[in-house]
Amino acid sequence: MDDVGPPTTRRQLLAGASAGAASALAGCWERLWSEAETTGPEQISMTIKTVPADDDELAATIASQLRENYEAAGIDATHEPIAEAELYRDVLLEGDYDVFVARHPGLDEADALYGLLHSRYVSEHGWQNPFQLTDVVVDDALETQRSATVDRDDDLEELLEHLLTTTPYTVVAYTDALCGAAEELDVPVPPKRPQDYVRLLARSSNDSRDRPLEVGTYGEGLTERLNPIAVDRSRLEGLVDLLYDPLARQIDGDYVPWLADDVTWEEGRRLRAEVTLREGLTWHDDKSLDADDVAFTYEFLGDTSMGTVDGGVPAPRFRDRQSLVESVDVGDSRTVTVSFPETSREVARRAFTVPILPEHVWADRSDVVANRRTEALATDNDDPVGSGLFRVADVTTDVEIELEPFDDHVLRTTTDRPDVLEGFSQFEGIRFQIAPNPGAIVDALVDGEIDLTTGELPPTYAESIREADGVTRVSEPTDAFYMIGYNSQHAELGHPHVRRVCSQLLDREHAATEFFDGFAEPATTPAQLVGFRDDAWDRDDDVDDTEPELLEFPGSDGAADPGQSRALFRAIHYNYEDDVLLESSG
Repeated sequence: MDDVGPPTTRRQLLAGASAGAASALAGCWERLWSEAETTGPEQISMTIKTVPADDDELAATIASQLRENYEAAGIDATHEPIAEAELYRDVLLEGDYDVFVARHPGLDEADALYGLLHSRYVSEHGWQNPFQLTDVVVDDALETQRSATVDRDDDLEELLEHLLTTTPYTVVAYTDALCGAAEELDVPVPPKRPQDYVRLLARSSNDSRDRPLEVGTYGEGLTERLNPIAVDRSRLEGLVDLLYDPLARQIDGDYVPWLADDVTWEEGRRLRAEVTLREGLTWHDDKSLDADDVAFTYEFLGDTSMGTVDGGVPAPRFRDRQSLVESVDVGDSRTVTVSFPETSREVARRAFTVPILPEHVWADRSDVVANRRTEALATDNDDPVGSGLFRVADVTTDVEIELEPFDDHVLRTTTDRPDVLEGFSQFEGIRFQIAPNPGAIVDALVDGEIDLTTGELPPTYAESIREADGVTRVSEPTDAFYMIGYNSQHAELGHPHVRRVCSQLLDREHAATEFFDGFAEPATTPAQLVGFRDDAWDRDDDVDDTEPELLEFPGSDGAADPGQSRALFRAIHYNYEDDVLLESSG
Protein backbone atom coordinates (compact mmCIF):
# COMPACT_ATOMS: atom_id res chain seq x y z
CA MET A 1 0.00 0.00 0.00
CA ASP A 2 1.30 3.49 -0.82
CA ASP A 3 2.24 5.89 1.93
CA VAL A 4 -0.67 7.82 3.38
CA GLY A 5 -0.98 11.34 2.04
CA PRO A 6 -1.50 14.48 4.14
CA PRO A 7 -5.03 15.13 5.37
CA THR A 8 -7.23 17.75 3.75
CA THR A 9 -6.71 21.14 5.38
CA ARG A 10 -9.40 23.44 6.67
CA ARG A 11 -8.37 26.05 4.05
CA GLN A 12 -8.92 23.51 1.25
CA LEU A 13 -12.33 22.66 2.59
CA LEU A 14 -13.32 26.32 2.69
CA ALA A 15 -12.04 26.90 -0.82
CA GLY A 16 -14.07 23.97 -2.09
CA ALA A 17 -17.11 25.26 -0.29
CA SER A 18 -16.75 28.71 -1.89
CA ALA A 19 -16.50 27.28 -5.40
CA GLY A 20 -19.47 25.03 -4.90
CA ALA A 21 -21.65 27.84 -3.57
CA ALA A 22 -21.48 30.06 -6.67
CA SER A 23 -24.83 28.87 -7.98
CA ALA A 24 -26.37 27.88 -4.63
CA LEU A 25 -29.11 29.60 -2.71
CA ALA A 26 -27.97 32.21 -0.20
CA GLY A 27 -29.08 30.07 2.73
CA CYS A 28 -26.46 27.41 1.87
CA TRP A 29 -23.58 29.58 3.04
CA GLU A 30 -24.33 28.99 6.70
CA ARG A 31 -24.59 25.20 6.16
CA LEU A 32 -21.32 25.00 4.21
CA TRP A 33 -19.45 27.01 6.82
CA SER A 34 -20.75 24.71 9.56
CA GLU A 35 -19.57 21.61 7.66
CA ALA A 36 -16.13 23.11 7.08
CA GLU A 37 -15.80 23.74 10.81
CA THR A 38 -16.63 20.13 11.78
CA THR A 39 -15.14 17.81 9.15
CA GLY A 40 -11.45 18.01 10.10
CA PRO A 41 -9.58 14.82 11.02
CA GLU A 42 -9.93 13.52 14.58
CA GLN A 43 -7.46 11.85 16.90
CA ILE A 44 -6.65 8.21 16.16
CA SER A 45 -8.11 5.99 18.85
CA MET A 46 -7.44 2.32 19.61
CA THR A 47 -8.75 -0.07 22.25
CA ILE A 48 -6.41 -2.83 23.40
CA LYS A 49 -8.28 -5.91 24.64
CA THR A 50 -6.84 -8.56 26.98
CA VAL A 51 -8.01 -10.81 29.76
CA PRO A 52 -7.83 -9.41 33.32
CA ALA A 53 -4.56 -9.64 35.27
CA ASP A 54 -6.02 -12.40 37.51
CA ASP A 55 -6.40 -14.60 34.42
CA ASP A 56 -3.20 -13.64 32.60
CA GLU A 57 -0.92 -11.22 34.40
CA LEU A 58 1.55 -11.11 31.52
CA ALA A 59 -0.97 -10.21 28.80
CA ALA A 60 -2.43 -7.49 31.00
CA THR A 61 1.01 -6.06 31.77
CA ILE A 62 2.02 -6.01 28.09
CA ALA A 63 -1.26 -4.29 27.17
CA SER A 64 -0.81 -1.68 29.90
CA GLN A 65 2.70 -0.83 28.68
CA LEU A 66 1.45 -0.74 25.11
CA ARG A 67 -1.30 1.70 26.06
CA GLU A 68 1.22 4.05 27.68
CA ASN A 69 3.49 3.92 24.63
CA TYR A 70 0.59 4.49 22.23
CA GLU A 71 -0.41 7.54 24.26
CA ALA A 72 3.18 8.82 24.09
CA ALA A 73 2.81 8.65 20.29
CA GLY A 74 -0.38 10.75 20.43
CA ILE A 75 -2.92 7.93 20.11
CA ASP A 76 -6.07 7.91 22.23
CA ALA A 77 -5.45 4.42 23.65
CA THR A 78 -7.59 2.42 26.05
CA HIS A 79 -6.74 -0.86 27.78
CA GLU A 80 -9.91 -2.93 28.16
CA PRO A 81 -9.57 -6.09 30.30
CA ILE A 82 -12.43 -8.51 29.58
CA ALA A 83 -13.22 -12.07 30.66
CA GLU A 84 -11.41 -14.78 28.72
CA ALA A 85 -14.59 -16.15 27.18
CA GLU A 86 -15.55 -12.64 26.06
CA LEU A 87 -12.09 -12.03 24.60
CA TYR A 88 -12.29 -15.27 22.61
CA ARG A 89 -15.73 -14.29 21.36
CA ASP A 90 -14.72 -10.74 20.40
CA VAL A 91 -11.43 -11.69 18.72
CA LEU A 92 -11.93 -15.23 17.42
CA LEU A 93 -15.65 -15.18 16.62
CA GLU A 94 -16.88 -11.62 16.08
CA GLY A 95 -13.79 -9.67 14.96
CA ASP A 96 -14.88 -6.96 17.41
CA TYR A 97 -11.58 -5.38 18.44
CA ASP A 98 -8.88 -2.92 17.41
CA VAL A 99 -5.80 -4.46 19.03
CA PHE A 100 -5.52 -7.54 21.24
CA VAL A 101 -2.77 -9.02 23.38
CA ALA A 102 -3.01 -12.76 23.99
CA ARG A 103 -1.02 -15.91 24.49
CA HIS A 104 -0.94 -18.12 21.40
CA PRO A 105 -0.31 -21.85 22.01
CA GLY A 106 2.38 -21.91 19.32
CA LEU A 107 2.78 -22.98 15.70
CA ASP A 108 3.59 -26.66 15.25
CA GLU A 109 4.86 -26.28 11.67
CA ALA A 110 5.42 -23.48 9.14
CA ASP A 111 2.20 -24.49 7.37
CA ALA A 112 0.29 -23.37 10.47
CA LEU A 113 0.60 -19.87 8.98
CA TYR A 114 -1.84 -20.98 6.27
CA GLY A 115 -4.73 -21.12 8.72
CA LEU A 116 -3.56 -18.06 10.61
CA LEU A 117 -3.34 -15.74 7.60
CA HIS A 118 -4.96 -17.03 4.39
CA SER A 119 -7.80 -14.88 3.09
CA ARG A 120 -10.00 -17.95 2.46
CA TYR A 121 -10.61 -17.91 6.22
CA VAL A 122 -11.38 -14.20 6.54
CA SER A 123 -15.04 -14.87 7.31
CA GLU A 124 -14.45 -17.96 9.48
CA HIS A 125 -14.04 -18.26 13.23
CA GLY A 126 -11.23 -19.27 15.56
CA TRP A 127 -7.53 -18.73 15.01
CA GLN A 128 -8.27 -18.78 11.27
CA ASN A 129 -7.22 -15.28 10.15
CA PRO A 130 -8.62 -13.38 13.15
CA PHE A 131 -6.85 -10.29 11.74
CA GLN A 132 -9.27 -10.22 8.75
CA LEU A 133 -6.25 -9.89 6.48
CA THR A 134 -6.63 -10.00 2.71
CA ASP A 135 -3.24 -10.04 0.97
CA VAL A 136 -2.64 -11.68 -2.42
CA VAL A 137 1.12 -12.00 -1.81
CA VAL A 138 0.52 -13.83 1.47
CA ASP A 139 -2.06 -16.14 -0.13
CA ASP A 140 0.22 -17.04 -3.02
CA ALA A 141 3.18 -17.77 -0.75
CA LEU A 142 1.08 -19.91 1.59
CA GLU A 143 -0.31 -21.96 -1.29
CA THR A 144 3.09 -22.40 -2.92
CA GLN A 145 4.82 -23.63 0.24
CA ARG A 146 2.15 -26.29 0.71
CA SER A 147 2.99 -28.02 -2.54
CA ALA A 148 6.73 -27.28 -2.73
CA THR A 149 9.01 -30.29 -2.32
CA VAL A 150 12.36 -28.71 -3.25
CA ASP A 151 12.34 -24.94 -2.77
CA ARG A 152 9.94 -24.69 0.18
CA ASP A 153 12.50 -22.87 2.34
CA ASP A 154 12.79 -20.17 -0.34
CA ASP A 155 9.02 -19.76 -0.45
CA LEU A 156 8.84 -19.48 3.32
CA GLU A 157 11.69 -16.99 3.34
CA GLU A 158 9.82 -14.73 0.92
CA LEU A 159 6.69 -15.03 3.05
CA LEU A 160 8.62 -14.12 6.18
CA GLU A 161 10.11 -11.00 4.60
CA HIS A 162 6.67 -9.89 3.42
CA LEU A 163 5.12 -10.42 6.86
CA LEU A 164 7.79 -8.26 8.45
CA THR A 165 6.66 -5.34 6.28
CA THR A 166 2.89 -5.89 6.41
CA THR A 167 2.74 -6.95 10.10
CA PRO A 168 -0.78 -8.35 10.62
CA TYR A 169 0.46 -9.32 14.10
CA THR A 170 3.75 -9.33 15.96
CA VAL A 171 5.28 -11.61 18.57
CA VAL A 172 6.54 -10.14 21.84
CA ALA A 173 8.24 -13.09 23.53
CA TYR A 174 8.27 -16.87 23.88
CA THR A 175 7.35 -18.12 27.31
CA ASP A 176 8.86 -20.81 29.47
CA ALA A 177 6.42 -23.26 31.01
CA LEU A 178 6.73 -23.06 34.80
CA CYS A 179 5.37 -25.37 37.47
CA GLY A 180 5.93 -26.48 41.04
CA ALA A 181 6.01 -30.11 42.17
CA ALA A 182 6.37 -32.14 45.35
CA GLU A 183 10.02 -33.13 45.83
CA GLU A 184 9.25 -36.87 45.87
CA LEU A 185 7.90 -36.66 42.33
CA ASP A 186 10.38 -36.92 39.49
CA VAL A 187 8.98 -34.21 37.19
CA PRO A 188 11.17 -33.73 34.11
CA VAL A 189 9.12 -30.93 32.48
CA PRO A 190 6.00 -28.94 33.36
CA PRO A 191 3.08 -31.07 32.13
CA LYS A 192 1.16 -29.61 29.20
CA ARG A 193 0.98 -32.26 26.47
CA PRO A 194 -0.38 -35.81 26.86
CA GLN A 195 3.12 -37.25 26.49
CA ASP A 196 4.24 -35.11 29.44
CA TYR A 197 1.64 -36.77 31.66
CA VAL A 198 2.45 -40.20 30.25
CA ARG A 199 6.15 -39.77 30.95
CA LEU A 200 5.44 -38.43 34.41
CA LEU A 201 3.23 -41.38 35.32
CA ALA A 202 5.77 -43.80 33.87
CA ARG A 203 8.55 -42.30 36.01
CA SER A 204 6.49 -42.12 39.20
CA SER A 205 6.02 -45.28 41.22
CA ASN A 206 2.39 -46.05 41.95
CA ASP A 207 3.04 -48.94 44.31
CA SER A 208 2.06 -46.93 47.38
CA ARG A 209 -0.57 -44.74 45.71
CA ASP A 210 -4.26 -45.54 45.64
CA ARG A 211 -5.38 -42.09 44.50
CA PRO A 212 -5.17 -40.01 41.33
CA LEU A 213 -2.26 -37.72 40.61
CA GLU A 214 -3.36 -34.36 42.02
CA VAL A 215 -2.65 -31.56 39.54
CA GLY A 216 -3.42 -27.94 40.37
CA THR A 217 -4.49 -25.31 37.88
CA TYR A 218 -6.42 -22.04 37.96
CA GLY A 219 -9.02 -20.13 35.99
CA GLU A 220 -12.75 -19.67 35.61
CA GLY A 221 -15.13 -21.84 33.64
CA LEU A 222 -12.62 -24.65 33.05
CA THR A 223 -15.25 -27.29 33.79
CA GLU A 224 -18.13 -25.62 31.96
CA ARG A 225 -17.30 -26.48 28.37
CA LEU A 226 -15.61 -29.74 27.36
CA ASN A 227 -16.27 -29.22 23.66
CA PRO A 228 -13.09 -30.18 21.76
CA ILE A 229 -13.91 -28.24 18.57
CA ALA A 230 -15.11 -24.88 19.99
CA VAL A 231 -12.99 -21.82 20.82
CA ASP A 232 -15.30 -19.46 22.67
CA ARG A 233 -14.50 -20.57 26.22
CA SER A 234 -11.42 -21.01 28.33
CA ARG A 235 -10.15 -24.56 28.55
CA LEU A 236 -7.78 -26.73 30.51
CA GLU A 237 -4.75 -27.01 28.25
CA GLY A 238 -3.93 -30.59 27.32
CA LEU A 239 -7.30 -32.01 28.38
CA VAL A 240 -8.54 -32.58 24.81
CA ASP A 241 -5.40 -34.57 23.99
CA LEU A 242 -5.82 -36.75 27.07
CA LEU A 243 -9.43 -37.58 26.14
CA TYR A 244 -9.26 -37.74 22.33
CA ASP A 245 -6.70 -39.60 20.23
CA PRO A 246 -5.52 -38.67 16.72
CA LEU A 247 -4.23 -40.95 14.00
CA ALA A 248 -0.72 -39.73 14.84
CA ARG A 249 0.88 -37.49 17.45
CA GLN A 250 3.73 -35.06 16.97
CA ILE A 251 6.26 -35.97 19.65
CA ASP A 252 9.75 -34.46 19.82
CA GLY A 253 9.47 -33.34 16.20
CA ASP A 254 8.41 -36.75 14.83
CA TYR A 255 4.96 -37.95 13.76
CA VAL A 256 4.26 -41.07 15.81
CA PRO A 257 1.41 -43.42 14.75
CA TRP A 258 -1.25 -43.56 17.47
CA LEU A 259 -4.67 -44.82 16.41
CA ALA A 260 -3.01 -45.62 13.10
CA ASP A 261 -1.08 -48.87 12.89
CA ASP A 262 0.50 -48.06 9.53
CA VAL A 263 0.54 -45.28 6.93
CA THR A 264 1.51 -46.02 3.32
CA TRP A 265 2.08 -43.04 1.02
CA GLU A 266 1.38 -42.94 -2.71
CA GLU A 267 2.82 -39.95 -4.58
CA GLY A 268 1.35 -39.62 -8.04
CA ARG A 269 -0.73 -36.91 -9.68
CA ARG A 270 -2.33 -36.45 -6.28
CA LEU A 271 -0.77 -37.35 -2.93
CA ARG A 272 -2.60 -40.17 -1.14
CA ALA A 273 -2.07 -42.06 2.08
CA GLU A 274 -3.57 -45.42 3.00
CA VAL A 275 -4.08 -45.52 6.76
CA THR A 276 -4.58 -48.81 8.57
CA LEU A 277 -6.05 -48.54 12.06
CA ARG A 278 -4.92 -50.61 15.02
CA GLU A 279 -7.00 -53.64 15.87
CA GLY A 280 -9.41 -53.48 18.79
CA LEU A 281 -9.97 -49.71 18.98
CA THR A 282 -12.90 -48.66 21.17
CA TRP A 283 -14.53 -45.50 22.43
CA HIS A 284 -14.94 -44.67 26.11
CA ASP A 285 -18.56 -45.89 25.92
CA ASP A 286 -17.29 -49.29 24.72
CA LYS A 287 -18.50 -48.87 21.13
CA SER A 288 -16.04 -49.81 18.37
CA LEU A 289 -13.90 -47.11 16.73
CA ASP A 290 -13.55 -47.82 13.03
CA ALA A 291 -12.78 -46.28 9.63
CA ASP A 292 -16.22 -44.69 9.39
CA ASP A 293 -15.40 -42.56 12.44
CA VAL A 294 -12.20 -41.36 10.77
CA ALA A 295 -13.96 -40.40 7.54
CA PHE A 296 -16.76 -38.73 9.49
CA THR A 297 -14.31 -36.64 11.55
CA TYR A 298 -12.66 -34.96 8.56
CA GLU A 299 -16.01 -34.32 6.88
CA PHE A 300 -17.56 -32.97 10.08
CA LEU A 301 -14.66 -30.65 10.94
CA GLY A 302 -15.02 -29.19 7.44
CA ASP A 303 -18.79 -28.69 7.83
CA THR A 304 -20.55 -29.27 11.14
CA SER A 305 -23.90 -28.73 9.38
CA MET A 306 -23.23 -31.80 7.19
CA GLY A 307 -24.31 -30.03 4.00
CA THR A 308 -27.45 -28.30 5.28
CA VAL A 309 -25.95 -24.78 5.16
CA ASP A 310 -24.65 -23.22 1.95
CA GLY A 311 -20.90 -22.81 2.22
CA GLY A 312 -20.78 -25.04 5.29
CA VAL A 313 -20.13 -24.29 8.96
CA PRO A 314 -16.55 -25.40 9.68
CA ALA A 315 -15.36 -26.20 13.18
CA PRO A 316 -13.18 -23.31 14.39
CA ARG A 317 -10.56 -25.63 15.90
CA PHE A 318 -8.22 -27.78 13.76
CA ARG A 319 -9.50 -26.05 10.63
CA ASP A 320 -6.13 -25.48 8.97
CA ARG A 321 -5.15 -29.13 9.42
CA GLN A 322 -8.54 -30.40 8.27
CA SER A 323 -8.31 -28.24 5.15
CA LEU A 324 -5.25 -30.22 4.05
CA VAL A 325 -7.54 -33.16 3.30
CA GLU A 326 -9.43 -33.36 0.00
CA SER A 327 -11.34 -36.57 0.72
CA VAL A 328 -11.35 -39.70 2.90
CA ASP A 329 -12.55 -42.98 1.38
CA VAL A 330 -13.34 -45.99 3.52
CA GLY A 331 -11.89 -49.29 2.35
CA ASP A 332 -12.94 -51.60 5.16
CA SER A 333 -13.49 -51.24 8.90
CA ARG A 334 -9.77 -50.63 9.52
CA THR A 335 -8.64 -48.87 6.34
CA VAL A 336 -9.12 -45.42 4.86
CA THR A 337 -7.49 -43.70 1.89
CA VAL A 338 -6.82 -40.02 2.50
CA SER A 339 -6.41 -37.85 -0.60
CA PHE A 340 -4.76 -34.44 -0.53
CA PRO A 341 -4.81 -31.47 -2.92
CA GLU A 342 -1.48 -30.13 -4.14
CA THR A 343 0.42 -30.75 -0.94
CA SER A 344 3.80 -32.19 -0.04
CA ARG A 345 4.04 -35.16 2.31
CA GLU A 346 5.95 -32.96 4.77
CA VAL A 347 2.91 -30.72 5.13
CA ALA A 348 0.15 -33.31 4.61
CA ARG A 349 1.07 -35.39 7.65
CA ARG A 350 -0.13 -32.54 9.91
CA ALA A 351 -3.67 -33.59 9.00
CA PHE A 352 -3.24 -36.81 10.99
CA THR A 353 -2.94 -34.92 14.28
CA VAL A 354 -6.59 -33.83 14.54
CA PRO A 355 -8.61 -35.63 17.27
CA ILE A 356 -10.88 -38.35 15.91
CA LEU A 357 -14.53 -37.91 16.94
CA PRO A 358 -17.17 -40.63 17.48
CA GLU A 359 -19.73 -40.46 14.68
CA HIS A 360 -22.47 -41.92 16.88
CA VAL A 361 -22.14 -38.91 19.24
CA TRP A 362 -21.48 -35.97 16.94
CA ALA A 363 -23.54 -36.81 13.83
CA ASP A 364 -26.73 -35.81 15.68
CA ARG A 365 -25.28 -32.39 16.48
CA SER A 366 -25.43 -30.96 12.96
CA ASP A 367 -28.70 -29.02 13.41
CA VAL A 368 -28.42 -25.25 13.00
CA VAL A 369 -29.34 -23.47 16.26
CA ALA A 370 -28.37 -19.89 15.29
CA ASN A 371 -26.91 -17.93 12.39
CA ARG A 372 -24.07 -20.11 11.05
CA ARG A 373 -23.87 -21.92 14.37
CA THR A 374 -24.65 -25.60 14.78
CA GLU A 375 -25.44 -27.63 17.86
CA ALA A 376 -21.94 -29.11 17.58
CA LEU A 377 -20.45 -25.66 18.20
CA ALA A 378 -22.99 -24.69 20.86
CA THR A 379 -22.92 -27.82 23.01
CA ASP A 380 -20.92 -27.92 26.24
CA ASN A 381 -20.31 -31.64 25.63
CA ASP A 382 -20.89 -32.37 29.32
CA ASP A 383 -20.24 -36.12 28.99
CA PRO A 384 -17.30 -36.35 26.58
CA VAL A 385 -16.77 -39.63 24.73
CA GLY A 386 -13.29 -39.99 23.31
CA SER A 387 -10.77 -42.75 22.77
CA GLY A 388 -7.83 -41.40 24.77
CA LEU A 389 -5.76 -43.06 27.49
CA PHE A 390 -8.02 -41.38 30.08
CA ARG A 391 -11.74 -40.72 30.29
CA VAL A 392 -13.79 -38.36 32.45
CA ALA A 393 -14.78 -39.96 35.75
CA ASP A 394 -16.26 -36.94 37.53
CA VAL A 395 -16.68 -33.19 37.12
CA THR A 396 -17.36 -30.83 40.01
CA THR A 397 -18.27 -27.39 38.69
CA ASP A 398 -15.41 -24.89 39.03
CA VAL A 399 -13.64 -27.21 41.47
CA GLU A 400 -12.18 -30.28 39.80
CA ILE A 401 -12.14 -32.68 36.87
CA GLU A 402 -11.16 -36.28 37.56
CA LEU A 403 -9.87 -38.56 34.82
CA GLU A 404 -9.65 -42.31 35.22
CA PRO A 405 -7.55 -44.74 33.17
CA PHE A 406 -9.30 -46.12 30.10
CA ASP A 407 -8.31 -49.71 30.76
CA ASP A 408 -9.56 -50.97 27.40
CA HIS A 409 -7.33 -48.63 25.43
CA VAL A 410 -5.41 -50.74 22.94
CA LEU A 411 -2.10 -49.03 23.80
CA ARG A 412 -2.48 -50.08 27.43
CA THR A 413 -2.77 -53.74 26.51
CA THR A 414 -0.53 -54.27 23.49
CA THR A 415 3.23 -54.64 23.48
CA ASP A 416 3.45 -52.98 20.07
CA ARG A 417 3.12 -49.37 21.15
CA PRO A 418 5.01 -46.06 20.84
CA ASP A 419 8.24 -45.76 22.80
CA VAL A 420 6.83 -42.92 24.88
CA LEU A 421 4.44 -45.41 26.51
CA GLU A 422 7.12 -47.83 27.64
CA GLY A 423 6.92 -48.10 31.41
CA PHE A 424 3.55 -46.33 31.49
CA SER A 425 1.94 -47.33 34.75
CA GLN A 426 -1.63 -48.22 35.56
CA PHE A 427 -1.82 -45.08 37.72
CA GLU A 428 -5.11 -44.33 39.40
CA GLY A 429 -5.83 -41.45 37.07
CA ILE A 430 -5.42 -37.68 37.17
CA ARG A 431 -7.46 -35.18 39.16
CA PHE A 432 -7.26 -31.52 38.17
CA GLN A 433 -7.99 -29.26 41.13
CA ILE A 434 -9.05 -25.78 40.03
CA ALA A 435 -8.40 -22.59 41.99
CA PRO A 436 -9.58 -19.07 41.13
CA ASN A 437 -6.05 -17.64 40.84
CA PRO A 438 -2.39 -18.79 40.72
CA GLY A 439 -1.67 -17.70 44.31
CA ALA A 440 -4.27 -20.13 45.65
CA ILE A 441 -2.88 -23.03 43.67
CA VAL A 442 0.68 -22.33 44.82
CA ASP A 443 -0.58 -22.30 48.42
CA ALA A 444 -2.23 -25.68 47.83
CA LEU A 445 1.08 -27.06 46.54
CA VAL A 446 3.07 -25.78 49.51
CA ASP A 447 0.43 -27.16 51.90
CA GLY A 448 0.68 -30.62 50.29
CA GLU A 449 -2.88 -30.62 48.95
CA ILE A 450 -1.72 -31.24 45.38
CA ASP A 451 1.25 -33.05 43.81
CA LEU A 452 2.13 -30.47 41.17
CA THR A 453 0.81 -27.58 39.14
CA THR A 454 0.32 -27.33 35.39
CA GLY A 455 2.85 -25.38 33.36
CA GLU A 456 0.89 -22.12 33.31
CA LEU A 457 2.15 -20.38 36.45
CA PRO A 458 3.12 -16.70 36.05
CA PRO A 459 6.86 -16.06 36.57
CA THR A 460 6.10 -13.91 39.63
CA TYR A 461 5.50 -17.13 41.59
CA ALA A 462 8.83 -18.73 40.69
CA GLU A 463 10.67 -17.37 43.71
CA SER A 464 8.01 -18.37 46.26
CA ILE A 465 8.12 -21.96 44.94
CA ARG A 466 11.91 -22.01 45.04
CA GLU A 467 11.94 -20.87 48.65
CA ALA A 468 9.21 -23.24 49.88
CA ASP A 469 10.09 -26.47 51.69
CA GLY A 470 9.24 -29.82 50.12
CA VAL A 471 8.62 -28.55 46.59
CA THR A 472 10.74 -27.99 43.51
CA ARG A 473 10.50 -25.56 40.62
CA VAL A 474 10.50 -26.90 37.06
CA SER A 475 10.64 -24.86 33.85
CA GLU A 476 11.04 -25.54 30.14
CA PRO A 477 11.12 -23.36 27.00
CA THR A 478 7.98 -23.69 24.85
CA ASP A 479 6.78 -22.60 21.42
CA ALA A 480 3.92 -20.62 22.98
CA PHE A 481 4.18 -16.86 22.53
CA TYR A 482 2.54 -13.59 23.46
CA MET A 483 1.35 -11.69 20.44
CA ILE A 484 -0.11 -8.33 19.54
CA GLY A 485 -2.82 -8.70 16.91
CA TYR A 486 -4.31 -5.96 14.73
CA ASN A 487 -7.73 -5.75 13.12
CA SER A 488 -6.99 -4.86 9.50
CA GLN A 489 -10.56 -3.55 9.13
CA HIS A 490 -9.79 -0.71 11.57
CA ALA A 491 -9.68 2.60 9.68
CA GLU A 492 -5.98 3.19 10.46
CA LEU A 493 -4.74 -0.33 11.20
CA GLY A 494 -5.72 -1.27 7.67
CA HIS A 495 -2.47 0.48 6.68
CA PRO A 496 0.55 -1.85 7.03
CA HIS A 497 2.76 1.18 7.75
CA VAL A 498 0.66 1.95 10.83
CA ARG A 499 0.73 -1.66 12.04
CA ARG A 500 4.50 -1.70 11.62
CA VAL A 501 5.00 1.48 13.65
CA CYS A 502 2.58 0.25 16.33
CA SER A 503 4.65 -2.94 16.57
CA GLN A 504 7.77 -0.89 17.22
CA LEU A 505 6.14 0.71 20.25
CA LEU A 506 7.00 -2.18 22.56
CA ASP A 507 10.43 -2.92 23.98
CA ARG A 508 10.65 -6.71 23.67
CA GLU A 509 13.96 -7.08 25.51
CA HIS A 510 12.61 -5.06 28.44
CA ALA A 511 9.37 -7.07 28.49
CA ALA A 512 11.17 -10.44 28.59
CA THR A 513 13.41 -9.28 31.44
CA GLU A 514 10.99 -7.25 33.55
CA PHE A 515 7.53 -8.70 32.85
CA PHE A 516 8.54 -12.35 32.52
CA ASP A 517 11.33 -12.21 35.13
CA GLY A 518 13.65 -13.85 32.61
CA PHE A 519 11.33 -16.85 31.99
CA ALA A 520 10.93 -15.90 28.34
CA GLU A 521 12.92 -15.24 25.20
CA PRO A 522 12.20 -11.99 23.37
CA ALA A 523 11.40 -12.16 19.67
CA THR A 524 14.56 -10.78 18.05
CA THR A 525 14.87 -12.56 14.69
CA PRO A 526 12.62 -12.49 11.61
CA ALA A 527 11.36 -16.03 12.27
CA GLN A 528 10.67 -15.27 15.93
CA LEU A 529 8.71 -12.14 15.08
CA VAL A 530 6.21 -14.18 13.05
CA GLY A 531 5.82 -17.11 15.45
CA PHE A 532 8.75 -19.54 15.41
CA ARG A 533 11.00 -19.71 18.42
CA ASP A 534 13.76 -21.33 16.41
CA ASP A 535 14.40 -20.82 12.72
CA ALA A 536 11.76 -22.98 11.03
CA TRP A 537 13.72 -23.12 7.79
CA ASP A 538 17.25 -22.57 6.55
CA ARG A 539 17.86 -19.00 5.50
CA ASP A 540 19.89 -18.20 2.39
CA ASP A 541 23.45 -17.03 2.99
CA ASP A 542 22.76 -13.78 1.11
CA VAL A 543 19.76 -12.81 3.26
CA ASP A 544 20.21 -9.47 5.00
CA ASP A 545 20.72 -10.22 8.71
CA THR A 546 20.40 -6.63 9.89
CA GLU A 547 18.06 -6.03 12.80
CA PRO A 548 14.40 -5.95 11.66
CA GLU A 549 12.81 -2.52 11.77
CA LEU A 550 10.20 -3.82 14.23
CA LEU A 551 12.93 -4.08 16.89
CA GLU A 552 14.00 -0.43 16.66
CA PHE A 553 12.20 0.68 19.81
CA PRO A 554 11.78 4.48 20.02
CA GLY A 555 12.65 4.82 23.68
CA SER A 556 14.41 3.07 26.54
CA ASP A 557 13.63 0.74 29.47
CA GLY A 558 10.21 -0.02 28.06
CA ALA A 559 8.98 3.60 27.92
CA ALA A 560 8.47 5.18 24.51
CA ASP A 561 9.97 8.61 23.89
CA PRO A 562 7.21 10.94 22.63
CA GLY A 563 9.45 12.76 20.18
CA GLN A 564 10.91 9.61 18.64
CA SER A 565 7.51 7.91 18.49
CA ARG A 566 5.86 10.83 16.73
CA ALA A 567 8.73 10.99 14.26
CA LEU A 568 7.90 7.43 13.19
CA PHE A 569 4.32 8.40 12.33
CA ARG A 570 5.41 11.61 10.61
CA ALA A 571 7.77 9.48 8.47
CA ILE A 572 4.73 7.62 7.07
CA HIS A 573 3.00 10.98 6.37
CA TYR A 574 0.71 11.23 9.39
CA ASN A 575 0.11 14.65 10.94
CA TYR A 576 -0.11 15.99 14.48
CA GLU A 577 -2.01 18.84 16.04
CA ASP A 578 -1.05 19.80 19.60
CA ASP A 579 0.77 16.44 19.95
CA VAL A 580 -2.41 14.56 18.94
CA LEU A 581 -2.02 11.98 16.14
CA LEU A 582 -4.66 12.74 13.52
CA GLU A 583 -6.56 10.28 11.36
CA SER A 584 -5.52 9.96 7.74
CA SER A 585 -7.65 11.44 5.00
CA GLY A 586 -7.88 8.11 3.15
